[in-house]
Amino acid sequence: MQKNLIGNIAPQKLIERFGSPLYAYDAEVIRARCRELKKAFPGVRMYYACKANTNVEIIRLIAVEGLDIETTSPGEIAAARKAGVPVSRIAYTCASIGEKELVSVVRQGVLVHLDSLTQVEIFGRNFPGRDISVRLARGVGAGHHAHVVTGGPESKFGIHLAHLHRLKAITAKYNLRITGIHQHIGSGGLFEVSTVMEAMDTFLDIAMQFPDLEHIDFGGGFGVPYMPGEKRLDLAALGHALAKRAEKFARQYGRKVEMSFEPGRYLVAEAGNLVLSVTDIKRNPQKTFVGVDSGMGHLVRPAMYDSYHEIVNATHPNNRKQKVTIAGYYCESGDVLAKNRPLPMPEIGDILVIKNAGAYGYTMSSNYNLRERPAEVLVEKGKGRLIRKRGA
Repeated sequence: MQKNLIGNIAPQKLIERFGSPLYAYDAEVIRARCRELKKAFPGVRMYYACKANTNVEIIRLIAVEGLDIETTSPGEIAAARKAGVPVSRIAYTCASIGEKELVSVVRQGVLVHLDSLTQVEIFGRNFPGRDISVRLARGVGAGHHAHVVTGGPESKFGIHLAHLHRLKAITAKYNLRITGIHQHIGSGGLFEVSTVMEAMDTFLDIAMQFPDLEHIDFGGGFGVPYMPGEKRLDLAALGHALAKRAEKFARQYGRKVEMSFEPGRYLVAEAGNLVLSVTDIKRNPQKTFVGVDSGMGHLVRPAMYDSYHEIVNATHPNNRKQKVTIAGYYCESGDVLAKNRPLPMPEIGDILVIKNAGAYGYTMSSNYNLRERPAEVLVEKGKGRLIRKRGA
């Protein structure tokens, strides 16, 4: 039973107080991940990629731990500001945005990583003579699913290296100075130090083509062990390798340049749990379906990415294991949270906990079928605190 606790609170107690279904986050896990990163990468700037979890209280907790915030929309910037983060600690990574949004963000004083030649043109036309940071596409990428490989040949992100001559022509036209470069390989696919270092080596070689750099952002993608037995990324080894490579780059470049990463899921995934209730059991001739009061509208990752999440029967952990399919309450045949999963056989009314749901859980949720979103609770010092009302 001990392993089923969320921040030293039984999931059943959380459901009794806050209702089902419920997102519950362990604050101490988030703090531990923040401190691991700071210890492994001294002197490296860390931006929390808040699209993983945009709850203002989560952002505030991470910012208090000393990490800055990476955003992808005006709404995320507003959330960071509401959390008390100054614009000097916020970065904005563009995608396919228009002139109005880009100009508005720049005027707020947020650091912007420009994603296309069109955006560089827009920036130059509105803010000639300024410094810029650009996101580059190197044609390689990694990730846990094809949909999250943000740097590969099929990726929509970044200015391709084949277009560097056009980039430099636009910057010359508007007297822009490229003081920052940015890359992002993918989301959640980096588990080997060698993979990260290979990407960094290549990017630092590219950096030599830009004489005015003040910062280099390597993006995110640090993997989280969702599957049982999956090994963690060795942060200490990566930090040591990065320090050596940074020293070499400084010698080649002639001076030190600030370096940064953008961890997202690494900070919040393992802290989050989707806690729900069993509402139905359907024993068909070939399959047993366990119906729950949640589903793809609350956690879309299994349906969208075929993602694995550990599931715990918090009420009857010692029941005999059977293969069951956890089916949600949305009117979609694809609304399945786990297929043919050996679990202690649930009973109607049991509380199940879906682990590692703190990243891209609530943030990708919806009101599909006009079902309301779950509440969110932050568990800290043995107490649960409501940080978003149900249906908000």
